[in-house]
Amino acid sequence: MDAAILGNIVADVIALPLDLQHPPQSGSLTQIESITLTTGGSVCNVSIAMAKLGMKVAGAGLVGDDALGRTLVERLREAGVNVDRVCSDARAQTSATIVAVAHGGERCFFHTASVTRLINAEVFRRSLELFRSCRWLHIAYFGLLPGLTDDLPELLKELRRSAPELKISMDTAHPPASRDKLDPILPFLDLFAPSRPEAAELTGQREPAEMVASFRQRMPHGVIGIKLDRDGCYLDDGASSFHVPAFRVNVIDTTGAGDAWFAGLICGMNRGFDLNDCGKLANRVAADCCAAIGASAGIRSFQDSMSGIA
Repeated sequence: MDAAILGNIVADVIALPLDLQHPPQSGSLTQIESITLTTGGSVCNVSIAMAKLGMKVAGAGLVGDDALGRTLVERLREAGVNVDRVCSDARAQTSATIVAVAHGGERCFFHTASVTRLINAEVFRRSLELFRSCRWLHIAYFGLLPGLTDDLPELLKELRRSAPELKISMDTAHPPASRDKLDPILPFLDLFAPSRPEAAELTGQREPAEMVASFRQRMPHGVIGIKLDRDGCYLDDGASSFHVPAFRVNVIDTTGAGDAWFAGLICGMNRGFDLNDCGKLANRVAADCCAAIGASAGIRSFQDSMSGIA
């Protein structure tokens, strides 16, 4: 298996376009273009993108014992994602988000974490056999896994001992959890790449190089990236650093772009690309994501994604 994705599994209800600056009056009806139920959250977004890029990928996490959960599991399976470690839990509903998309593609979220809050060390350990069989483990999002975060340093230490060749990456939510919870995790990561606002909150710095330098105090090895939205990304492997420009597209919906970016980056690293080319592939996949509604519809095959870089 190329990768396992551990984290939240979310039903996204995407509504667009919404005038977020001028909401309708109480009791009134406003007509909009579309309301769509799609897969969301890190497990769905990253794993489906990876599968479209030709990777063998598995999801790990929890859904509720409800219609939304069953729908998400079936859609993951249809996308070619291994769902053996996606488990239902009747104690809470499936995590869900209302995604309000404005003209131009920017969006805000109304989220209920629900069953994701039940992801803990026990859930992690139930998936150890899967993780050990993979080349990559991607964990997301730091900030939305409160039942797991405090135990992650010890869990990753144990996993490192039993699977020394496994590469581990982590993404953050906005706002992220506190820096004091992140620092014990960083030494066990091979890839850490928050967005610019998340990195600013965690480091107090404004420039990507300064943000990376702050994280390097606790993560001396591996790749640190800063996602820069329309400005592309900044990548640093400890020996060299690159600013990789973004690709321009007609933005429809930016939902899931950060997850698509991670899928592209890990795909490139898994194929042995140099860091700059990994950044190009990541930016291409993220740009394609923004050109369609939802987090997965715009993702193309590896060959088509690469053709869009030339």
